Amino acid sequence: MAKRASPEDLHPQEGEEATSRLLKELLAQEAPVAEIAVRLGISIPEAHARISRAPGGEQSALLEQQQETPLPPSLSNRVQPQKVTQTTNKTTVENQPPRQASPRRLSRRGFLALTAAGIAGLATGGVFLAKQGGGESETVSRPSRPLPVPPTLTPVPAPLSVLQPASGIFQNFSFEPGALLTEQHGLFFMQTRGEEAGSIKGWQLTDPGNSDPPTYQASTGARFVIAGSALHDRFSERSWSWPEDKLQLVGCSDEAALFEILNTDRDQKELDMRRYILTNGDLEARAEFELPGEPLPTVPPMFEPGGRRVFLALDQPQHYPALFVLDSETSQSQVVMAPGRQIGLRRVLFQAPTMLEDKSAFLMPYSYWPMRPQGIGYGVFATFMARIGWEGDRQGITRVRVDRAFSSPNGSLVAGERVLPTTEAAPLSFQDTSTVLVIDGKTGQNRFRIRSARLNYGDDLGGPRWLADSSGLIVQTRIDGKLGYSIVDAEGTKIEQLPDPPRGSGEWFEHPDIRGAVPAPDDPSLVSFGRTATYDRSSGHWLTMRLETGAPAHTDPWMQTRSEEMMLALPHHPHRLFPLLAEIEETRIEHTIPYEGDGS
Repeated sequence: MAKRASPEDLHPQEGEEATSRLLKELLAQEAPVAEIAVRLGISIPEAHARISRAPGGEQSALLEQQQETPLPPSLSNRVQPQKVTQTTNKTTVENQPPRQASPRRLSRRGFLALTAAGIAGLATGGVFLAKQGGGESETVSRPSRPLPVPPTLTPVPAPLSVLQPASGIFQNFSFEPGALLTEQHGLFFMQTRGEEAGSIKGWQLTDPGNSDPPTYQASTGARFVIAGSALHDRFSERSWSWPEDKLQLVGCSDEAALFEILNTDRDQKELDMRRYILTNGDLEARAEFELPGEPLPTVPPMFEPGGRRVFLALDQPQHYPALFVLDSETSQSQVVMAPGRQIGLRRVLFQAPTMLEDKSAFLMPYSYWPMRPQGIGYGVFATFMARIGWEGDRQGITRVRVDRAFSSPNGSLVAGERVLPTTEAAPLSFQDTSTVLVIDGKTGQNRFRIRSARLNYGDDLGGPRWLADSSGLIVQTRIDGKLGYSIVDAEGTKIEQLPDPPRGSGEWFEHPDIRGAVPAPDDPSLVSFGRTATYDRSSGHWLTMRLETGAPAHTDPWMQTRSEEMMLALPHHPHRLFPLLAEIEETRIEHTIPYEGDGS
């Protein structure tokens, strides 16, 4: 066998003749194609071309060399395979399988070139190519090698995976108008209009367990029935459930839901931050958030129509809450409002938000509790009505001197109950009766007063006090010695007495304060009384739910946007009556200029 060239003799030293001589020597040594290309300083395809033009015996000997370990496309000028069919885990080649080449000795540089090519090919699980003498390519497949997954990359179940579809966990009932409601727990809806007016449909858990009956709630449009750690879609009849130690429903509209992810294994520092997931109307996760603070149970989340955003009030350290907006499209959250400490004030109290009738924004009331000696004064002396757009922009804030503020649907008027201080008194003293103040919703100036009247009546009775068209306000009054409910028009010019509702069975409905009136959100003629009856002012017609025993739970009788149904939940929970600030004597309307202690 001819003597191999030394490492410094890698390239031909002179002209085409020297190149031919070196090629002949390399062919005689049976050098691989890759080494020939390197030694000649040409590409592998050019080496194939030169070899094909070599004398017949040398070319025939080299054809056997083509079965050597092939090179990847990157080392053969990216020669494309002739015909390849791709499958899921491997590549199938339609050419004949290559023959095994006999062992050959390689130069150091040729060995390194082939080693690098082999490593690259194995890493990618790719296809290697080699050029044959006829100029056609041959494809050799290598099966893909699966990459090992480190333990830290092990897939983790999605946080909302514990929310699972369920069947048979809810059952429903139907009752004819006037029928006795015999069920002990559940959520019930009475039709208020049409041919089925007075008929009742109810939903309850099939197996509530051995503990106390669950608390029933509904989404803002009453599409969903919520009980414990389960939820039911009244329209599609689908149900979901979740482990109560893993997930908690914070709030729900017809188009979205907000869940908190619970994790008892976190340390105290991690517990200061809470994780939330916002879903769409099919309870599919849309975005996840991590926020500081604890949800306020008396301030439900406010969902934007459509469910894209939700506004969530969270209690921060030292009892100063903050309002956050959570955007499911951007997965971003930001603080919208965070009232801080003021001199002489002790605590900030958020109240339930209300949506304006045109749905362009919502009102978020919040109050400051004053630091007063015990026994002096009543409740809060200042409340702020913040108007907030769905982008999280604060459009205005109005200060009113009441504790619990009720805004008219159009936002033009605000009403609240106060016990006014007596004038020129030292030390400070207060009057014997409650007064309802009607205030301009933009300027905060008093419009008129309703002396000896109340707004904070009922057993934790939520809902509005203004009629749906903002034309009047429902208050508790005493007229001609009779305690009942009346409508005062928005100008403060007249009082319309409402009739007494039908009395229910048992002592619960004996007190008129319990049978409090709440107007419907979209019909100024409909009024709910005590969560069990409705009165139509236009027709004078009554519809009632007759309870066998017990009393209603603390739920609003109306959905936030419609009044085709009135809602009642069972069972009753412990009383949470607002304190009676003062007695009610004969009610009257006053138009006076505000004096000190009563102004804005």
